[in-house]
Amino acid sequence: MTARARAGGGRSGRAVAVPVLLPVLVLGPALLAGCAGSPEPTTPVARVASQADCLAPQVLSALELVPASTDGKVRRTAHPDVPAAGRIPDDFMPESVVTCTTGERLRDASGTWAAVTQARLEGDLGPLLALIDRNRTEPAGTCGGEGPTRTVVWLVDALGRAVRPLVPVDPCGAPTQEVRDTLAALDGTDSTDYPVELLVPRGTPRS
Repeated sequence: MTARARAGGGRSGRAVAVPVLLPVLVLGPALLAGCAGSPEPTTPVARVASQADCLAPQVLSALELVPASTDGKVRRTAHPDVPAAGRIPDDFMPESVVTCTTGERLRDASGTWAAVTQARLEGDLGPLLALIDRNRTEPAGTCGGEGPTRTVVWLVDALGRAVRPLVPVDPCGAPTQEVRDTLAALDGTDSTDYPVELLVPRGTPRS
């Protein structure tokens, strides 16, 4: 690009083209990549727990079996706290799944208990991992009454360590039908029921 300037001292008064250098902004590769790429996920990465635990206070709270205390915090149980659910760490290699579900009832000398069922599942985890959203949003719509059973999902590696991923859920807070179908396609290796809450003490007259 050039700008025109008057050249003095000559009869012709001819205009002379004087080159004008414009500054050029050079963007480095990192900056260009940052402009073109997608933003980093905002969901925190889940911390790895020493093992999957269906009786941890945070899990029982997610299953709505242990109500929050008066200050809004998770009520403590005999089991230690576990990290919050989040994105799967990039270096975590899951090999199996542990699910924590509600709905079972146990009876003993004390009465009838609400129970948590802890089940271990194995098989091809690819379809399940493909459903897990790294930036899960709250489900749209409203819960139309009693929905499917609530389930907490743990991913477990070869060393027994575990993380709680954020799986897609429906408006009632239960895993979506697609997630439930994917879990049902895995092979169950063992299952244990744990009593959590005494619903009907023994000897209570029936209404």
